[in-house]
Amino acid sequence: MITQIRLNDEKKAPFYGTTYDRPQYNVVKGAVQRIELHRGCPWQHEYCYEPKEAEDFPIPELVKNQVQILDMNFLSRCDALEVIKELGKKRVNGKPVIYEFVCGIDYRFLTDEIAEAMRSNRFIRPRIAWDDPFSEQTKIKDAIVTLEAAGYRRNEISAFMIVNWRVSYSECLRKLDLMKVWNIKVCDCCYDGGYGPGVGCRGTGVAVPVYWTLEDIQDIRLKSRKHNQLVLFGIDPQIKVNQYRHCSNFTQDSPHEVGK
Repeated sequence: MITQIRLNDEKKAPFYGTTYDRPQYNVVKGAVQRIELHRGCPWQHEYCYEPKEAEDFPIPELVKNQVQILDMNFLSRCDALEVIKELGKKRVNGKPVIYEFVCGIDYRFLTDEIAEAMRSNRFIRPRIAWDDPFSEQTKIKDAIVTLEAAGYRRNEISAFMIVNWRVSYSECLRKLDLMKVWNIKVCDCCYDGGYGPGVGCRGTGVAVPVYWTLEDIQDIRLKSRKHNQLVLFGIDPQIKVNQYRHCSNFTQDSPHEVGK
């Protein structure tokens, strides 16, 4: 379950719990180093809490061989390609560093050269941001093909989609349908107009419906989990677990569900 509360507009900047009003983020958590290289969103969508002003940061000293980059819009850096190549040269204790973009990359900035640089410089598990409507399907598919041409396997790739926002529940189901055809995983994230201290997608409790119903919010999470199982395993590893809550006549005792 998710706990979310709405924030007034004046409380959204800086967004509570982010580093947007603080120095460059650079923290070690266990075997992973988490860093920040860019702030600012060129699009300024309603759901985005990034600062309006773009700000680039230098590569900090790397002390771990696993590095997560937390930037929302890294590829909007004018020197994104050069930074990726520079990161690829880094070594820690004589060993190469593995990188991961935690947030979805913007397909509008993704080029063949950037995708190839990501792959050759050890960027793993690429995620694409599919925040916009289903009608962007051809552009998302092109981004997937670009990553695949660079050497990524389809089941290594994921796409974010925003739930509980203006893109409807039924439209997000259509996105899931296409992602099954493409054999890529889904990352779902919440929109609720603002999160309070210690809550939001990082917390526990009950979701706050904004554009969707609570039932739809909960249901899309179940369907997203099942979707990723199908992509990863090629079969349903939990055939006795009903994760299709809207099918009221499909019970856990159904012979079709247990494969009889």
